[in-house]
Amino acid sequence: MGNGGFSLRSRKLLTALQDPRIELDGPEDKTICRVFRPLLEQEHGIVFGSETLADAFAFEASYPLGRPFGFHGLFNFCRFMPAEELFEVTPLFSPEIARSPQLLQLARNCMALGQWRAATAIFRRILDVDPAHAEAAATLEVASRSAAIAPAAGRNDPCPCGSGKRYKHCHGAAATSAVATTSSEQRLREAMRLHQRGTSEDKAAAETIYREVLALQPGNALAQHFLGVIHYQRGEIAVALPLLERAVAAQPSEAEFHNNLGLALAAADREGEAIAEYHATLALKPDHAIAWNNLGIALQAQNNVRAGIDAFRHALALMPDFARARWNLALALLLDGQFAEGWREYEIRLALPELGGNLRRFPGPVWEGPARSGETVLVHIEQGLGDTVQFARYATLLAAAGSRCVIHCPQALEPLLATIPGVAQVSLEGEPLPAYDAYLPLLSLPRVFGTTAQTIPATVPYLAIADAKRAVARARVAQSGARRRIGLCWAGNPANPNDRNRSLPLATLAPLFAVPGINWFSLQAGDAAAQLAATSAAAHVVPLPRGTALADTAALIAELDLIVTCDTGITHLAGALARPTWALLPFAPDWRWQLDRDDSSWYPTLRLFRQSRPRDWESVVARVKAELKAGLVDGR
Repeated sequence: MGNGGFSLRSRKLLTALQDPRIELDGPEDKTICRVFRPLLEQEHGIVFGSETLADAFAFEASYPLGRPFGFHGLFNFCRFMPAEELFEVTPLFSPEIARSPQLLQLARNCMALGQWRAATAIFRRILDVDPAHAEAAATLEVASRSAAIAPAAGRNDPCPCGSGKRYKHCHGAAATSAVATTSSEQRLREAMRLHQRGTSEDKAAAETIYREVLALQPGNALAQHFLGVIHYQRGEIAVALPLLERAVAAQPSEAEFHNNLGLALAAADREGEAIAEYHATLALKPDHAIAWNNLGIALQAQNNVRAGIDAFRHALALMPDFARARWNLALALLLDGQFAEGWREYEIRLALPELGGNLRRFPGPVWEGPARSGETVLVHIEQGLGDTVQFARYATLLAAAGSRCVIHCPQALEPLLATIPGVAQVSLEGEPLPAYDAYLPLLSLPRVFGTTAQTIPATVPYLAIADAKRAVARARVAQSGARRRIGLCWAGNPANPNDRNRSLPLATLAPLFAVPGINWFSLQAGDAAAQLAATSAAAHVVPLPRGTALADTAALIAELDLIVTCDTGITHLAGALARPTWALLPFAPDWRWQLDRDDSSWYPTLRLFRQSRPRDWESVVARVKAELKAGLVDGR
């Protein structure tokens, strides 16, 4: 127990210690409890408490900071000192006491016993001496709030349970762990309600409570799990993983624990381990539709597309209105070349606002074909630049069937889309709509036209550049001399959920700049363009002027010999202009590039350089460098 505990020893024990056979040589506690315990029990009637009771008063056996300053029993003050007296005396504690692990444990014990005012005073005293103390800062708010709501019963007060006994003889006599368990369960319910609300403020409040519970019960699996979930939701994967792993180890029969650990492992690019956790989830709960969906995503990340499709189908069999699983199924089917079903399932995007982009409802009927001579169809764009450029080609099919195609788009795209054969008119967003007979979203056109892998309309170019813009770009490129002129783009839209896999640092492309006879031109826009000035690449690459309009970027592309890019927007733009283009693809590519091929059915001048294993850009860059040295700059 320690000297603090023995300061409460009984007169009977003091009398017994006068026995001449008892020599207090060495640590007094050890001598009494271990060496002379049989003598004290048998001849003096001293009763020793059980080990279970002693555990409630136990203290650390070692002190990492050296001498314990004699604070052995400090954290048991809450057992014999009234809470109000402890509240009053705490500000008088010396800095040495305030820094001791025993005082921190005393605060935890007060929290467990519901002595909120005393706990508040202790945490404040700790912070007086150590303002950076994380646990004290995190738990002070909880203790203060609880003190205002429900002051603790004193040891001699009637027990709140209504038994009529004094608190110290009823629930106050329970072990700290039991009190902590009850308190923790209540606090966890409160935390989970806050967590479910989902706002950043509510999550912060929930996190505080989870940490409070873990301060009292470090092994509480629920608190570990949900604290890990909060960190996962913030993208703090390195913090989330150990919490989620400990929760699974503590409660391996909890299916949801395995599922959420799988999500964090997948976010850490550990798909194989994630798949194992999803299988563990499904072994415990075979009807867990969300786990089936997560399993499909992880399998597809390994390019195990057919198995991913099966997993998505399982999810939908269990939950037919699971829109996300249907969306994932659509992408997997298209990646696998199963276009007929893929296009049908792809329509689910219209039910998901986060996938529909600029999707909106227009007056009149939705056009479902077939095209009829003389009708006007309003086609509105709905997603990003790449999708718009890729599918705008379908205006040609509409016109060929006799329909009049009106494209509804932002002003920035008007100079390009107006040049597509078959576009009769461009309607700008924010302006009055022209007359039309029916409308539909741009990306529904492949479904309406029944596009298969064999019928993709792949005639290029289908974009054109205004003569004036092309002349400006030609003059700019000519200043570089007669060497090969290659455009470069190394990063896509950072808002894309898969950006960490498809974009790469400019520094990774440095080996390309050692290839002689090339003038490099940046096609990079956005924040990633700043990498150019921050690396040695600045000596090799002509920057793209800040704020360059999309049409001007397209004009520059049209004047270059080759485009090397990982950005899908630039890939589609260059492909639609029929420029030789090398696309650098991650191991698990976007559906439109399919698998196991280095060409594209969508763009005849496009060549694909794929990662052979996840996140391996170095080998991709090495292959590109070898091809550049060999002088191969055509699209094949």
